[in-house]
Amino acid sequence: MVANHSFDALILGGGAAGLMCAIEAGKRGRRVAVLDHTDRLGKKILISGGGRCNFTNIHCRPENFLSANPHFAKSALARYTPADFIALVEKHRIPYHEKTLGQMFCDRSARDILEMLEHECREAGVSIFLNAKIHQVARTTEFVVRTNFRTAVSATELNEEAEFRAPALVVATGGLSIPKIGATSFGYDLARQFGIAIRNPWPGLVPLVFDAKDNSRFSDLTGLSAEVIASCDGQKFRERQISEDEIF
Repeated sequence: MVANHSFDALILGGGAAGLMCAIEAGKRGRRVAVLDHTDRLGKKILISGGGRCNFTNIHCRPENFLSANPHFAKSALARYTPADFIALVEKHRIPYHEKTLGQMFCDRSARDILEMLEHECREAGVSIFLNAKIHQVARTTEFVVRTNFRTAVSATELNEEAEFRAPALVVATGGLSIPKIGATSFGYDLARQFGIAIRNPWPGLVPLVFDAKDNSRFSDLTGLSAEVIASCDGQKFRERQISEDEIF
């Protein structure tokens, strides 16, 4: 038997973006459901910032973003600013501190941020569904999401089917950055299904791999950091904005 659920909005993905979207929609009186294929919310939140969650940057500006549509960042940041999120953190009395260049980190643990988001979801009446393996997304007069739920009964694993319906669907499933914590290509595949153009994904942050000779020379430097200048396509980045005559 297939269980049927109806909501005003369905959000696929229980990470930072999905939870924030659910909270704000719930505050506006929408009946919201968050579906995630893993067994817990916010796994990436817990490992961000070395486990302390770099939750915002007080100097975040539209000009810090490179995009084919530069006006998107202006609109998004005008509607919800870093100060708004800091106010939420302070509301929950989470201790935090500023590191270099406006980076805000938790004093204790990233778990504080996740617990804050979970609390806000409960307050906004958001329904959370974990272990939801989505096997079909369709659209007729509304969006239809069909899932299998894996539940354990004694020593037996059971699959239960469910169907979710809503006029609005938000895809917040993230990218392929960390497969070990559940990252998949689901969002890309769904975009292709609905004819949405995407750029071919490639790694944006990768480790350097040395050959045996260089490894023996540099391995003792593990854990050390140094100020560097990184440049690409005419853009230069350092611990602060730099001028051309500072490049050496």
